[in-house]
Amino acid sequence: MFTLRAAVMWTVNDFSAYAMVSGWSTKGYMACPVCKEDVTSERRLKPREWSGDEILEQLNRLDFSPFGKIVSQTRPSTHMNWTQKPMLFELPYWSKLKLRHNLDVMHVEKNVFDTLVGPILDIQGKTKDTIKARLDLERMGIRRGL
Repeated sequence: MFTLRAAVMWTVNDFSAYAMVSGWSTKGYMACPVCKEDVTSERRLKPREWSGDEILEQLNRLDFSPFGKIVSQTRPSTHMNWTQKPMLFELPYWSKLKLRHNLDVMHVEKNVFDTLVGPILDIQGKTKDTIKARLDLERMGIRRGL
């Protein structure tokens, strides 16, 4: 008999899954999980590198709703773009890892390609130009000529 030990070294995700695993929303104004609140778009030095202990300390100060379906509420500004405290931070070593999440380049490239080329070539099921989208534009008063 022997004792088997295992550890999660890092996660590999596309960008949308990164949001679910990391607890940082990859939508909206502060979508970049590296830049966090430093969202200036002009030339600047590289973003501040947050240590895992700093992230854990920040997460522990925030008050999150319990997991599960809840009525959508706006996040307090103190939460920046944190949506939840990631379960992986419950692992005693997770905050000590230098690299916790990797982006799966192959799937990111595929998603970008599908989003750009699908509508250009009018590939069935890959275009966002549907009757529902056109009715939404008309309802919002955008591009009435469609």
